[in-house]
Amino acid sequence: MKHAPDDDLPELLRRRILRQRKRLKFVRISFAITAVISVLLLFGANQTQTLAPNSRLILVVPHGDSLWLIDQHLDLAGQNMPQEGSFALVRVQGENILAGTRYEGLVRSATPVNGGHIGITTPSRFMLFNTGGDEWQRDKLESLGLNDPTASPVVVSFNQTLWLCWASGAEVMVQPFGRPEVAARSVHKARSPELDLQARVTADAVWLSIIETRNGDLTLLSFTPSIEAAVSGEPAEDKDADETPDPAPEAPAQLRTAVQRNFSSEVTSNVRRASFAVIASAGGPRPVVALMRKEESNRTWQLMVWTRDEKSSKGSWVDALPPARDKPATGLELTNFVTLAARGDKLQAVYSEAGEVRTSETALGADGSLEWSQPRVLPLDKTNGPAVYIIWISLLFGVVLIMASQGVWLLLNRERPLDRTLVNIIENHEKEAGKKEELPKLLYANPLARAVSLLLDIAITSPVVILLQSIYGYSWEQAYGFLAIGTVTSFDANLLPTLQATLVTLLVLSIYGMVCELLWGRTFGKALFRLRVVDADGEAPAAWRIVVRNALKVFELIHWAVLLIPMGLMMMTGKQQRLGDLAAGTFVIVDVVPDEAPDDIDI
Repeated sequence: MKHAPDDDLPELLRRRILRQRKRLKFVRISFAITAVISVLLLFGANQTQTLAPNSRLILVVPHGDSLWLIDQHLDLAGQNMPQEGSFALVRVQGENILAGTRYEGLVRSATPVNGGHIGITTPSRFMLFNTGGDEWQRDKLESLGLNDPTASPVVVSFNQTLWLCWASGAEVMVQPFGRPEVAARSVHKARSPELDLQARVTADAVWLSIIETRNGDLTLLSFTPSIEAAVSGEPAEDKDADETPDPAPEAPAQLRTAVQRNFSSEVTSNVRRASFAVIASAGGPRPVVALMRKEESNRTWQLMVWTRDEKSSKGSWVDALPPARDKPATGLELTNFVTLAARGDKLQAVYSEAGEVRTSETALGADGSLEWSQPRVLPLDKTNGPAVYIIWISLLFGVVLIMASQGVWLLLNRERPLDRTLVNIIENHEKEAGKKEELPKLLYANPLARAVSLLLDIAITSPVVILLQSIYGYSWEQAYGFLAIGTVTSFDANLLPTLQATLVTLLVLSIYGMVCELLWGRTFGKALFRLRVVDADGEAPAAWRIVVRNALKVFELIHWAVLLIPMGLMMMTGKQQRLGDLAAGTFVIVDVVPDEAPDDIDI
């Protein structure tokens, strides 16, 4: 009676081999699952961007019977990075909310303009939107003509004229917008430069809030601008005092901006952000200011109301209650704003709470008291705080860490050729020793040797790529975009030129590999490491197998995310086969192995 070949194996060796085989299968399967999860998480974060934290600021523009909102979305920018964002017009009529087209840019101010238009000022342009129809078209786009990034410009409509207010150093200037022939006029002199301006318009005046960003001093003033002719022979406002005016009597009189100051008051100091409104009342216009201070860590807003003293003609600022919040603001809320607007004799506030946008209104008492109505939520999309983003990134990092640990374990515990031979004996114990075919002795090349040989082949084909680069006109970075493994690139129109250039490079590499492996069974890079491409019998593969394995190389290297597929397969198969090898039935082995080498050699 013939004994099975595994009968003579020690029981401890048998158990160790089978236990190791089970571990390898489990880790390979779990590694594949982890790799798929990590790729899905990474692409989900990269393509949708819906979990990234964001913030917003909403400006309120009462216009006719409707309440218009400028919904400003702000991108999170790092230090020394310019702020960017987008905005859209939103019309609120009762419970109905309709949002318009979203535009790129940051909104400095918004103002109603006669004739059913709303004007929007950005740091460099003025836009005029027609709100008369169902689609709010942009009728005008004009440069402000200011090259100072600290100008903090605002454009307001007053007495059927557009007025441009901006900061010039420590001065606040005013001039009719689009009228360079009218000399500008200074309306305020601050203690320091770097000013932040906001504007509101009442029936008889233009109101400005001025924050000195260095020290946080907040000043509120109002003035009535107009255009007048300069006195004959008087030097222009925008010329140097020492400059002699043109004495020619034929020269037309120069126009200049005239300003009648109505109100000026230093409100408070240490202000970080502020919003204000001016309410029409029997005793005259009464401003209300919402502000947040620099040094307060609880992110709360305060309200201050201007009220007149009964015993004198002077007035003073008194504290008032802001709109009620269900929960106090926290650091997890990146959006934190209060915007005030006057609607007749009512004060309306639009503010953020827990990612939502809410609104409430109140009448103004004689003593400056405010009694806010029950707030209601405006059905706008919510903003995301950093909590969800931190959880998402932590989950992604954890999955990548698990995958790295599994990969290291697979590299350190790869199945040795001797173990594979013994496993075949154990699993095929029903076969007799004389009938069992002798398997060829193949030592499979490890991923490191194959990766380095691939880099050498890429270097060898680079002269051809450089030649094609001069013909087709793509850049060096685009030609080798598949090597940028550390980058994350979205699949959009901007990626198409890189994919086209990468495709040309990979076609050159693929054709080079086909020719070399058909003639010699290896490329020059593989020859340096004594690697050779063979079939399952250890012989030179058929021509179609060479074509298939090299053609799939184009797909495997087209993008860094796709490259994860062959890397994962090489760790899972145990025979270091990538996708092209599995499809073609080929293997990359070490070509020269001495006969006296032990069976557990692994390279």
